[in-house]
Amino acid sequence: MTKLLVLGGRFAGLTAAYTAKRLLGDKIDVTLINNTPYAAFRPGMPHVAIGVSTAEELEVDLATALPAKGIKFILGTVTKIDAKKNKVEYELPSKEKKEASYDYLVVAFGAKLGIEHIKGWEEYGNSVCEPQYATALHEKLENWKGGNIAIGSGVFYQGTLTPRGKYPKNWASVADSACEGLIFELSLMVPAFLKKKGLLDKTHITIFSPGEEILTDIAKESRSVVKSLFAQAGFDMVWNFKLKEIKKDEIVDESGKTIKADLAIILPPYEKNDAVANSTPDLFDDGGFIPTDEHMRSVTYPNVYACGDANQVTVPKLGFLAVQTSRIAMEDLANRLGVPTKQEEYAPEVVCIADNPLEGFAIAVNDTTFYGGDEKIAQPSPTNHIKKELFTKYFMWTNGDMALDKYLASW
Repeated sequence: MTKLLVLGGRFAGLTAAYTAKRLLGDKIDVTLINNTPYAAFRPGMPHVAIGVSTAEELEVDLATALPAKGIKFILGTVTKIDAKKNKVEYELPSKEKKEASYDYLVVAFGAKLGIEHIKGWEEYGNSVCEPQYATALHEKLENWKGGNIAIGSGVFYQGTLTPRGKYPKNWASVADSACEGLIFELSLMVPAFLKKKGLLDKTHITIFSPGEEILTDIAKESRSVVKSLFAQAGFDMVWNFKLKEIKKDEIVDESGKTIKADLAIILPPYEKNDAVANSTPDLFDDGGFIPTDEHMRSVTYPNVYACGDANQVTVPKLGFLAVQTSRIAMEDLANRLGVPTKQEEYAPEVVCIADNPLEGFAIAVNDTTFYGGDEKIAQPSPTNHIKKELFTKYFMWTNGDMALDKYLASW
């Protein structure tokens, strides 16, 4: 039986594993390796920070969910991919080192949060990018008495897309930030939380970005609306701020510029996964991401697929693109293995819902201008908040097996 090994248990990895098993059934033996026993619904982590949800409510138990669909699960941390020998090395929680072989590999272990690039992170850094960070931030917000808050993104250590994959050039560009939709969402949620506690008038908020302005992956007109909203709310805005250090009451960029911050809420720098350093070098580009063709096959090792954040082509690093790349990859695999399957083609789009649950609305974004298209929708409405809630429930109800996401994501 053909062996498929999937590295990573988030949007991309789960979609790849579930889709492969659904399309290929008994023709495929699927094993998934993930470094945590659960898959956290990361779009819900900002909700944890403001007390709308708990992290535990947004976790899928992989040891139960995957075997129920005929997928093997290994709890371990991938340390090396040997693409020449079709082997992967990983480490168990006990620190025992193990090895797994494959016929086909899906690299979906994502990027790494490069917190070591920020001096002072351990003492003063805050984020919502992992469950433990979101839970810790909730405690700080609950104890907030007033002062200065800075919300912004770290640098994206992306490299130069060299060598570039075999796909249309407009599909991927160099970006300053991995994804600033989260920053926009927090700029809605945090003030609403403070307003509810009667602390908004005692708090000054600054929004910052490493880019020339925020949200450079959506249309200029939409960015102008966002900046107008920030100005109306009394927020300061600081651009070209490449975060270097967090101190007790300020943050500092690479040029020495400072922003007052008693609380710094950061999208940490994104960079290559730690396993890249030990792996087959020509599997990756100069930033540590995998160049592929249009069906997500590695350009150097055709039995290796890259899906989600690990793929060079996914810019910005979005859940919508992660799920799409995994569907495409596994449809390609099914056809290669003799199961005729309709092949979806990659259609990159910035799809995001910036939720504001405490005020009952959300802003839905559908934008293709980053890729040369002309779609540029940014629509606020109470209905969009309901969509975000339904998406969360859908992920949890299906244990991350979002077979209908293709039809629902662009509501």
